Amino acid sequence: MSTSEGSFSLISPKPGVLVFSVAGDVDIDNSDLAEEWAERVRLNDGELTVVDLSESTFMSSDFLNILLGLRQDHEDRGRVLVLVASRHAAARSPLETTGLSRFFTIAPDLASALSLGRHRHGSGEELKGAGPPPSAAL
Repeated sequence: MSTSEGSFSLISPKPGVLVFSVAGDVDIDNSDLAEEWAERVRLNDGELTVVDLSESTFMSSDFLNILLGLRQDHEDRGRVLVLVASRHAAARSPLETTGLSRFFTIAPDLASALSLGRHRHGSGEELKGAGPPPSAAL
C-alpha cells in the first residue's frame, strides 16, 4: 500500500512542448491511472515531452514499463523524450537499479530538460539512449 498517493498533471509551457509531471507513489494502486495519463501524452503531437519525476517517491515496474512504452512511441514518431530526475531523486534509483537509465535522456531539473530538448532536437542530433529498450517486460 502506498504512503504517498500518486498524482499526475500535464502542462504545455510553449507550443510543441509537453510536461508530464508525476508526484508521489506510482504503484499497483494507480498504475491504470498512470497509463491513462501516458495515453494523453502519446496523443500529443508536440516535438518534446518532458516527464518530470522530481516529485515521485516510488515507481513500480508497471510504471517503468509505461516509461519504456513512451520512449518507444517517441522514438517511432521522431519525437524527443527527456526524464527529469536529479541524482538524489527517488525516481533515479529504480531507473539505475534496473539498468533502464541508459535508455533515457535524464536531466537534473526541468529547466535543463527543456534546454537539452531544444538544443539537441534543434541541432539534428537524435536523443536516444544507448540502444533499444529491452524487449522483455519488467
